[in-house]
Formats: sequence, structure tokens, C-alpha cells
Amino acid sequence: MENLTYYGRLWYFRATIRISQEEVASRAGITTSYYGQIERGEANPTVEILERICAAMEITVADLFNQADIDESDMDTISKQIVYFLSDKTDREKELALSLIKTAFKLKNSGKSEKNT
Repeated sequence: MENLTYYGRLWYFRATIRISQEEVASRAGITTSYYGQIERGEANPTVEILERICAAMEITVADLFNQADIDESDMDTISKQIVYFLSDKTDREKELALSLIKTAFKLKNSGKSEKNT
């Protein structure tokens, strides 16, 4: 995703492989709190810490700064806005947003089936 910061890209890669901040932190040998601060851009990790985080996600440090590997062409404008909006949010906020979206669609779909009966 173009114009994402390295910490936004950390979130993107973590979300892509569907692991929690806790799992990344554990694999990298750092605290969950510290990893969360890094992913939100509140802490500045050393190169060594970035290398450990990247190894935990099986990516390279170069992946964090290489804009070419995330293809936005398949993503519509609204999806891009959602991803960008969520890129600096905490895991809890992202989970809440996902839960709200799922609930909204369940309600929408249940309303359709009630109309069809």
C-alpha cells in the first residue's frame, strides 16, 4: 500500500498472515506492549528489533520499505480507505471495527431474509 509508514506496513503484513500482536511479540522476544507501540508509531525500534519482528513474520526489513509488493489494483477506493484508517489503530480497535462490520452485514442479511418470507 503506497504511502504507508513502516509501522503501517507492519500491521498490514501481520494482518495478512493473520497473527496477533502477542504472537509477533513472543516470536520476536519483545513485550506485546512494546510491539503495539511500534506498530502504532509510538516507539522507534532499533534495526535489531525490526529484524527480529520481521523474522517473526517471515518477511525482510526491506519488505517494510518496499512499496511495490502490495498491489492496490484489486482494491476499490472504499477498501483502501478502510485499510488506511485502521493502519494506526490498536488490535482491540481493529477487532471492534471488524466485529461491527460483521454485525452490520448479519443484520442486513437477516433483514433481507425476513423480507423474502
